[in-house]
Formats: sequence, C-alpha cells, structure tokens
Amino acid sequence: MKHATQVETLRKMFKLREVDRDEDMLGRVVQVPASVYMDNAVLERELETAFRDYPLVVGASTQVREPGSYLLSPWDRLPFVVVRDKGGALRAFLNVCRHRGARLVSGNEKELKFFTCPFHGWVYGLDGELKGVTKPYNFPDLDCGKHKLVELAVTERSGLVWLHPTPGATIDLDASLGADMSEEIAGFKLDELSLHSRKVSTLNANWKLLLKTYLERYHVPILHKNTIGPVFEKGVIAHFEHGLHIRIAAAKTNLMDAAAADPQSWRILDYASVFYTLFPNTFLINHANIVSLNSFYPIAPDKTIWTHDMLYREADYAGEEGQATLAQRFGNIDAVFHREDFGIVEGVQAGLHCGANPQHTLGLEEGLLGMFQHNIDRVTA
Repeated sequence: MKHATQVETLRKMFKLREVDRDEDMLGRVVQVPASVYMDNAVLERELETAFRDYPLVVGASTQVREPGSYLLSPWDRLPFVVVRDKGGALRAFLNVCRHRGARLVSGNEKELKFFTCPFHGWVYGLDGELKGVTKPYNFPDLDCGKHKLVELAVTERSGLVWLHPTPGATIDLDASLGADMSEEIAGFKLDELSLHSRKVSTLNANWKLLLKTYLERYHVPILHKNTIGPVFEKGVIAHFEHGLHIRIAAAKTNLMDAAAADPQSWRILDYASVFYTLFPNTFLINHANIVSLNSFYPIAPDKTIWTHDMLYREADYAGEEGQATLAQRFGNIDAVFHREDFGIVEGVQAGLHCGANPQHTLGLEEGLLGMFQHNIDRVTA
C-alpha cells in the first residue's frame, strides 16, 4: 500500500472515531433472502459462474518456493495440484491420471520430481507430459500427446498464487485485480513471509455466511469481548472497493497514537489491521507481523471446506521463544475463528431451516455484507 494511501486511510479513521461509527457503506438497511444460504440451485449457479469464470487464490508463493514443492486442492470439485518445476516456473494441473482417473498426488509426498499414478504406474513429467506407461504393449496405438495432464492457468503476484479453475482459460490479473489493488497487496511483501502451518477444516455452514463474518465489526465487541475485541477501536473501519474486491482497514485501540506522530512515520499496520476480500472466496488478513490467508470451498449449501494458511516473517519470531510466541498467536487466532466466529455461524446455518428468518436484515454497519452479496448476485445473474 502506498504511503499516501496509508495516510489517507488513517485520517479517514480519525474522523470516524470522532463520530463513533464506521464509514458509510450502503447507506440503507438491506435484506438478504435466507434462500441464498440454503438453495442447491443458488449454489450451482455460484459454482458455474463465480467458481469457474474468475481466478482463485489457492495459496501463498512461499508454499511453493522450491522446485518440487506443491499446493494440493482440498476440494473434490476442483482437484488441482500446483507445482514449482525444475526451471522455477509454476505449473498447475488437474490431479487426475489420464488413464482411469486415479488421484496422482496424495499430499504425503515431500516433494515432486514427477507424477506417478498409484493405480497402474503411469508416469508424467512436471510439465504434464505422459512419460511412461506400464506394459506399453497393452496400448499399441496410444498417443501420449493426447494423454497429457489437463493443465490449468496459474500465476503468482504479490506473494499470492492464483489459479483459473477452467481448463483452457487464461488469467488477466491486471483486469480482474487491477493495478491499484495489486500494488497495495504487493506492499505487504507477502512473498518474503514463511508458512507456519496450513489448517484444513470442514464446517457446517454456507461458504458465504462464513466469509461474511469477516466483513463487519458490529459483532466484535460482543462475540469477541474476551479475545480480540479489546484490540480494536469500537469497530471503526474504513473500506475501499475495486471491482469485485474489497479492502477493509479496522482501527486498533492505539489509533490516536498516530495523531501525535509525524504522518511521514505512519505505518498503517501499527494502528490498524488491513483485510482484503479477494473475489470470490478468499479473505486475506494483514496484521503487523503475521498474515492469515483464508479460502472457502463449498461442498453443499450447508457445508464448506476452509483452508487457513498462517504466514509470518521469520526475523520477527527468531529462536525457540519466538517460535513459541508465534504458535500461541496463531493458536489464538485459529481459536477465535473456529470457536467464536464459525461456531456462531454454524448455529445460524442450522437455524435457517426452522423458517424464523426468511431473510437476514443488515444494518448500516453491516453494509459490506450487502456489497459482497451484490457482487455474487451480479456474476450469477
């Protein structure tokens, strides 16, 4: 994020603190039909549009830094594998053998030098080309060129790995992410971070309900009163929209310390956490020296796979004591998400079926939920 943008955002939050409210969002109360969280037809439209026509963030560059390192999909709907080849380039393929469809990579492999099918032993290079077939005399007319792995477009920018879910499609991040948003995220230097851990969980709630939890601070002083609530300044947030993506800055309780300092010294992460909704299904959380990367993959209207990649700067957590502190911080963050946010949301999902709320009513401070839903509605119409 440019320094001028950081200064502008902090000054905006000073004014919001004076009036004790978030930035004006939609400016009106909005109602969202409960059916968008329950209806199979709604989910199918989302899967056929939002999850097929737009590049997805599938991890961080640090997770595939070395040749042979790889990222593996947790989602049967799109069983991808992203690998760093010997020349340093990223390649992505459907993790499916072209013989009879067995999964090639299980996740237990330390590194990949090639892809070997565990069913019949067909071997593919990291370029996806079919290199060898067990007992080739069984396939006298096999055209290896027509049996290479199905490739997916993949690229990396600003420390994030982006994959297009549709074979044959290309990725144009300049169009979908935009230069301003791309430059902002690059400023956080995610490519310099290391992976602490990846957690994969299945949650009993709609993917949108889970992601929307991050999009308002109205609940923070109540639900998180004993955890992260005291860290933030009465939920004061400022937001910026870029196309289908949303940036949020949430002020910390030390916000006014910045007012007493020289603006030239302001660093936004010292006084706020900065979040990005990266359409359609990823939420990126930037704290002062740790990053939480969250993606949501729908299985059913009421069931979602959540991946949580926890990243950090090694120099900030050196030695055994530093690593112990880091583990505690990420443990606390994970507990807030799992026990507090997502525990509530799973209850909300269960309560939808009784019919008490045919719609969810969003107040003025919950406008970003309405914006996100509007973006989904736009692409699925």
